[in-house]
Amino acid sequence: MSAAGTSPSPATPPDERKGDNAPLRVPLLAAIATAAVFFFAAFVSALVVHKHLLAVAQGSFDTRASHVTGDVRRELILCSQLLRGASGLVAAQSSSGDGRPSPDAWDRYISRLDLDDAPPCVRTLGYADASASALASMPHATNADATAGPLARTVLMWPPRGDAPDGGDLGVSDLTRAALMRAANSGEVAMSVRPLPRESASETEQGGGSAHARVDLYLPVYRTVPPPALAPARRAALLGFVVARLDTEYLFASIAAHEPHFEIRVSAGQPPMSLYPPGAVLADKNDRPQQFHRTDTLRFGGQAISLNYATSDPTLAASADFSSSAILSAGLAAALIMGAAVFIFMRQRGTTLAEAGLARSRSSLNEARMMAIFHSSGEAIITLDAQQRIVLFNPTAEQVFRCSAMDAIGTPIDRFIPARYREGHRKHVERFGETGVTQRKMGRQQPVLVGLRADGEEFPIEASIAQVNDGHGKLYAVMLRDVTERVRSEDTLKASRQELRELSANLQSVREDEKTRIARELHDDLGQQLTALKMDLSAVEQSLADSPAAPPTVLEQLQGMRRLIDSTVGSVRRIAADLRPVMLDDLGLMPAIDWLLNDFKTRYGIDIERRIEPGDTLFSKNGATTIFRIIQEALTNVVKHAEATRVSIALDTEDGQCRLRIADNGRGVRDAQAAEGHGEKSFGLLGIRERVHVLGGSVSIETALESGFALSVRIPLAAIQQEEALP
Repeated sequence: MSAAGTSPSPATPPDERKGDNAPLRVPLLAAIATAAVFFFAAFVSALVVHKHLLAVAQGSFDTRASHVTGDVRRELILCSQLLRGASGLVAAQSSSGDGRPSPDAWDRYISRLDLDDAPPCVRTLGYADASASALASMPHATNADATAGPLARTVLMWPPRGDAPDGGDLGVSDLTRAALMRAANSGEVAMSVRPLPRESASETEQGGGSAHARVDLYLPVYRTVPPPALAPARRAALLGFVVARLDTEYLFASIAAHEPHFEIRVSAGQPPMSLYPPGAVLADKNDRPQQFHRTDTLRFGGQAISLNYATSDPTLAASADFSSSAILSAGLAAALIMGAAVFIFMRQRGTTLAEAGLARSRSSLNEARMMAIFHSSGEAIITLDAQQRIVLFNPTAEQVFRCSAMDAIGTPIDRFIPARYREGHRKHVERFGETGVTQRKMGRQQPVLVGLRADGEEFPIEASIAQVNDGHGKLYAVMLRDVTERVRSEDTLKASRQELRELSANLQSVREDEKTRIARELHDDLGQQLTALKMDLSAVEQSLADSPAAPPTVLEQLQGMRRLIDSTVGSVRRIAADLRPVMLDDLGLMPAIDWLLNDFKTRYGIDIERRIEPGDTLFSKNGATTIFRIIQEALTNVVKHAEATRVSIALDTEDGQCRLRIADNGRGVRDAQAAEGHGEKSFGLLGIRERVHVLGGSVSIETALESGFALSVRIPLAAIQQEEALP
């Protein structure tokens, strides 16, 4: 009977048997909900971090792509410089009366250039005659808006048997005519992009752009140097064009080799035609989708060159993928732990008096689990009583302090604190106990605390403290970690940054010295030689002028050579002044600033309001160079970015400080952070900051959109004054 009495009755209703599992249902649902919330938070965090790191990777990709665009620009400028040199030869021949260079003279000039190697993208070079007599024989040749007929006739090409035979007409197509007229009117290099003759217009339209395009450069040659200012006068003075054919496949392939993981596609012209890669058509799609994209537009010779970059380099996105996976894994672990904790808490809360004994046994089990977590924690955990004696000491604490738990438990915590900090630490713990705050970080006034190992070694730590009252008294739990490696890394990083700043300062100094040396050599050596050459030429010209048998053509050629020497002397002086004004070293900072501001106003037509009041300050060479370069860089930024009509410059000294302020009324930027970010102005401003930092000064920026841009610099006078002028 007793057995029958303890057995479940078959007549027990199903609802009552089902109710036996009711105490488990609520904790289980709460645990699942908690785990879901934590996992969802981790998932959102992983998405945000992944998106941010992809944005960082895109920024790195954009920077590398912009470097490639800069390489293309430099190569095209080299090609244009080659045309300018050839135009000088043609102008010299024309001024001598020959009209154009002879084949022998042209071949000698080409052999000196070594055109097969420098620049690498020019494969043919020639001259097309467009003299007044030649234009008069062509329909509409003197009309700037001509739409039919050639504009020039090629008379010589290099190599002699190139793909454009002697006597070939230029300007037979709308694209070529437009480029020639653009060059004749502007006096600058013009680019023509058109399909090769073997490609028909129908194929270009159906394919979305030509896969084989021909790129030519044209530079006009005038009878006078410099050419007339107005376009009609320039066309009237036109002699012809220097013509160059570009090897675009070699040009872009050599540059693309610097970024082997990038897919580069280049197109230009109207309609757009593909220049690179060989055989590509604009309508072609990538073989596989690329993760990072960028399109740059480069304007050169009146043409817009579109450079499309794409890549799926796994190294760019590796950090984003790894970080998001790590966050998801950590979130999943946290969700499981928190779900288990909530389940335990809810189960304990729902325990009935009839199950108190079972609850106590489960509590012991949970306590054992918590102790297991306590012992396996990666952080050092120390539990203190109200008298700050050690109650618990986990294995990680044993490793950190090099002391066993048996030796540590029961002793004061002061033994693990350096003597100079013990009194302050004790008062800190006492005040924390009085506040009633559950937990907080220790050492708010200093980022890193100092601990003391059992063997007497001091080391940096980070610590936080929590308090709890378990009914038997107050307990403090101190959680800390050894940050020796992190502090060492931070110190190394600081030292590395200081070394980089010192290297930057040294490079600036070396660069200024090199600029000074080159400017001196250009001004003194080359300038004197050119002056002597001009004097010798004048003597020859005078001798021939006194001789009745002297040919007039020789006198005209000598006059042209004298004008060319004058132009060269002006160029040498301008280049030397741009490198480093001689007056900066000979006359001092104030005359150099006056020259710079006057030249800026003359060259760009921007009004300058100046207030230069340095008082009786005698600047050192380094200080004068720094202030001059800051003003020069600020004015360069005004020309490039500000679109301003007025600039104000103020320089004065007050309270042992040299104050410099440069402001414009241009378009400004959104805020100072945008001006200092990764933009067009960042490298100029960074250079200014580095120069000022070396002298112990400071830089501040005031700007707003459509409200101008102001740069303020403060430098201690002691850093820029001459030593004999210091008090």
